Amino acid sequence: MTETLDTPIAQLTEIVDALDDPGELYRVSREVEARVTSAMRAARQTRALHLKGQGLTWRQIGRLMGGVSAQRAEQISRGV
Repeated sequence: MTETLDTPIAQLTEIVDALDDPGELYRVSREVEARVTSAMRAARQTRALHLKGQGLTWRQIGRLMGGVSAQRAEQISRGV
């Protein structure tokens, strides 16, 4: 899966790196970072809620999400 992420990450990096103005480059890079972070948080939240809707416990969901605690899995479901 990691390899499939290399291309879009490289594309975003190229777009940002092509900006001439250092201030604009910094601003845009921070915006990209914030938007990707937000999108990934939403993806994790959606998945956690989907798994909960299938009847899994927060402990089971936490294990599926890389071994996080039940409490963290529940927080992820709330977008925290």
